[in-house]
Amino acid sequence: MIECTDENIYYKTFRVKNRSHRKSKVKRFFVSVIILILLGCLIFHINNGVFNLVFAVCEDYAYSAALSSINKSVMASIQDEVKYTDLIHVEKNKNGDISFMSSDALKINTISRTVAENTEKLLNDKLKEGVPVPLFAFTGIKLASGYGPEIKYYAITVVGVNCKFDGNFTSVGINQTLHSLYITVECKIDIEFLYKKKSTACSSNILISEAVLIGSVPEVYLNGGLFR
Repeated sequence: MIECTDENIYYKTFRVKNRSHRKSKVKRFFVSVIILILLGCLIFHINNGVFNLVFAVCEDYAYSAALSSINKSVMASIQDEVKYTDLIHVEKNKNGDISFMSSDALKINTISRTVAENTEKLLNDKLKEGVPVPLFAFTGIKLASGYGPEIKYYAITVVGVNCKFDGNFTSVGINQTLHSLYITVECKIDIEFLYKKKSTACSSNILISEAVLIGSVPEVYLNGGLFR
């Protein structure tokens, strides 16, 4: 004879429900852990793989655009050929050696400012059109980064453009020195992706003018003291 009371039935039912509840809690816990792990992996992948790949694509485009803008700016800013004597003043002693050299600071600063302003404007206009980034670059997979339709990416800005003059002395014979004048333009650019930001820079040296100096040149000028 099987004894079956309300109390016994309730106890068995409670124990079954309790087991089921515990299993459900354990199951939910493991599911939550798996979701958190997957979410962490996704964030890590976006934070590193995707960002680095998108940054590399934007950096290559920005570098090319910066060089193009610098060259166009220099050509537009210096329409007429700049003569060496317009920028550098040379004095010699009675022996024919160079005793003093000076630069026309006003003219050099004017050229530098004009080139910097024109470069920044040209580069800003170019980047405002958007950087073409292949769709699969956003997967973070390097092998697939060159495929897919191009998406215009606009989170890239020009931080600033610096411009300065520099000179280089090269011996070309006995008491003959070639003095080459260069203008150095550096563009600084910020690339943003979600909450991250990374900077890159592009610089270019462009020959402006040069001349052969007859006579010995003082060491202070050979070491680049003319534009310090």
